[in-house]
Amino acid sequence: MLLRRWWPVGLWLFVLRLESTDYAASSNTLGLMYGISRAIFGGIDPTVLAVLNEVLRKSGHFMGYAILSFLVFRALKYTQRDRLRLVLQRRWGIFFRDLWRWDWALIAVLFTFTAAALDELHQATLASRSGSWHDVALDTAGAIAMQLLLYARAAHTMHLQRTPTGKPHRELETR
Repeated sequence: MLLRRWWPVGLWLFVLRLESTDYAASSNTLGLMYGISRAIFGGIDPTVLAVLNEVLRKSGHFMGYAILSFLVFRALKYTQRDRLRLVLQRRWGIFFRDLWRWDWALIAVLFTFTAAALDELHQATLASRSGSWHDVALDTAGAIAMQLLLYARAAHTMHLQRTPTGKPHRELETR
């Protein structure tokens, strides 16, 4: 059961590890982008491609580690849910803590920060790559942004659960 909840985290860490090899170096991704854009658009300014390459690489950092944060949060949540299955079969519904908890979010962000830092340390040992604390900060920002989205989603779900269907909100009743 534990493996069922955590295998996506392991798979995503493997994907992130592959992206930190020489094959995903900036020069290689720029060359790939140049070949694709030349085939589709014909001639294109190399400086535009270099900027686009950098934007896509940094966006990839942010999104890749946001996904890792989501997967760790999800694994923690469902591992906990598996342990408390009988408790969650309550007749009176769910609580906010069933959907989102500070400890799950904090562990997910710290896990992501650690993975990002280790990834950058690994990249610092490669000739074609460089490790950067800026990338660790960007990766961690992606993790935090994901946790804020998960919090907002949980709050919205709880709001919908507490709002009776077919009845207007209290603000609308006073009009």
